Amino acid sequence: MLGSVLRNLANKQLTPSWFPLSSFLTFCIRFVLLGLNPIILIGAFWHAELTDRSLIYLPILGIATIMLGGLLGILLSKFYKLSRVQTGSMFVTGSFLNLGTFGSLFCVLLLGEQSLAYVVMFRLFEELFYYTVCYPVAKSYGQPQSTAGSNSKWRAIIRDPFIMITFCAVVVGGLLNVSPWERFTGYGQLNQVLVPLTAVILLIPVGFSMKLTSVKKHLKLSLSLSIMKSVLVPCISVTLAILLGLGELYDGFLIKVVLIMSAMPTAVSALVPPQLYQLDVELANSNWIVNTAMLVILIPVLYLIIPFI
Repeated sequence: MLGSVLRNLANKQLTPSWFPLSSFLTFCIRFVLLGLNPIILIGAFWHAELTDRSLIYLPILGIATIMLGGLLGILLSKFYKLSRVQTGSMFVTGSFLNLGTFGSLFCVLLLGEQSLAYVVMFRLFEELFYYTVCYPVAKSYGQPQSTAGSNSKWRAIIRDPFIMITFCAVVVGGLLNVSPWERFTGYGQLNQVLVPLTAVILLIPVGFSMKLTSVKKHLKLSLSLSIMKSVLVPCISVTLAILLGLGELYDGFLIKVVLIMSAMPTAVSALVPPQLYQLDVELANSNWIVNTAMLVILIPVLYLIIPFI
């Protein structure tokens, strides 16, 4: 991966002095989240079928999936009798899911571009839940570096350009969906290219963040969490979706979306709270690497299962 190559060059101080490495990594993230993602979301919502009221269950299932992963992380910590800072790291790496990059990518690859609108609905309250619930829980297990009040947290969410531009793209796409205008020919094909392109670009900063040396020390814990996230979380989430009646919509298409999304690995953003609140950073990094590596097994399994749903 290019990100890993850049890390090795940076560690050996071989990056050219004229190359702004930190700015380049930041640009990759901003270019995708502020540039390409809005285009993808507008096109996806413009074309989606959003008339059934039962679709409101998708964002609820998204939150339930995040909560379930975090709860499993805490239960594993109690089983292994981990310290508070380790429990905090297990919680955030259990709860934070890579729904935006990998979730979108694999839904498109396995289900097609029409799945994107439902992907966004599944993760509609994802960032809000992270900031308002997961961050405070992580803070309770560690040593906070900030004493910001709840009002400032809400202002931070509202002023966050990544959240607000995503929200605006969803609103614009939704308005176009109910308008008399048809989505222009070629938009679907454009999204088919943009989705994997965004994944490739975001893998650059992700690869740069990898610290493989932490895996050997925490392999047992990381494997335990990864197996539970890859097996138990999807099984429970899909069961809830069926009980809520989503299996009866669009020939079970939404069940396939929920299955893929709930099986996604730990998000790279899970590495932020451990650094912010002095949790076990090495454990968090190990969990992220191992859980992401599980995709090598998970994606072929999903490919075989989905046709039978």
